Amino acid sequence: MMSANTTDSTPVLFRWLKVAELGYAEDSNTKNSNEQMDEQQQQDGAVCFHCGKEANEMSFPKCAKCGVASYCSRDCQVSNWKSGGDKIGHKHACAAYKRVGEDMMIIFSDDKDTARQDVLSKIRFYAFPYAVYKASTAGRGFLFVQSDSSLAVMSLPIPILSNGRSCPQQRSVFLHWLTMEEYDKEVCRDDFEMAVMRNELKSVVETYDDKVEVPVLMRFRCGQVAVGLAPLVPDYKLCQILGKEYYGHGQESGAVQLNIDDV
Repeated sequence: MMSANTTDSTPVLFRWLKVAELGYAEDSNTKNSNEQMDEQQQQDGAVCFHCGKEANEMSFPKCAKCGVASYCSRDCQVSNWKSGGDKIGHKHACAAYKRVGEDMMIIFSDDKDTARQDVLSKIRFYAFPYAVYKASTAGRGFLFVQSDSSLAVMSLPIPILSNGRSCPQQRSVFLHWLTMEEYDKEVCRDDFEMAVMRNELKSVVETYDDKVEVPVLMRFRCGQVAVGLAPLVPDYKLCQILGKEYYGHGQESGAVQLNIDDV
């Protein structure tokens, strides 16, 4: 597994060509990580975002900007706003918590677009070299990014839920480079609902400029699915170098798992 952290925080713009909300039906055999997070969010009380003190039956004051992060004292709030070292302060996470709210749900379409972009921005220095390398060996296709967590959980800058508690499992994404033939035979066979993305996906795979952009299909546990076109960052030549360095070791068919919170 690889760390997906990077010190470059330059925003990258993406074009989303089709977005869908798939109604995944889950039974007792599929109850897993995402539901565990939902249950923890509902059952556990809030804790201070800075020191972890339990709120118990009392209610801690919340950040006035996001209305989510709670603090047991003014000192904790001030300290958490700045943080320092390798710890991200609430100053840089506040907007993301406002987006997901206390219920860890993203409501508005624009916010979902931004959330997907945030996830891709975190992993692009590994994901895009992977895409360039795989395209050079497998041919034209698209980068399939999927996660067992919800879009709301994955989009947060830190692995802390809206109640101030840590995510109960590692946040990760799985990367595959797929051709349209593989998409039809593997993805749509296993999940027929994914066929709704086919027309837009086929069009972008046939027309994208592989020197400056990459087609992306994203799928999250919550049922959020999107087809987009992302500019290559880093650029094509650097992606070639990094792709060969990271992935050119005989693992031609392997997918890649990225743990986005590893240091």
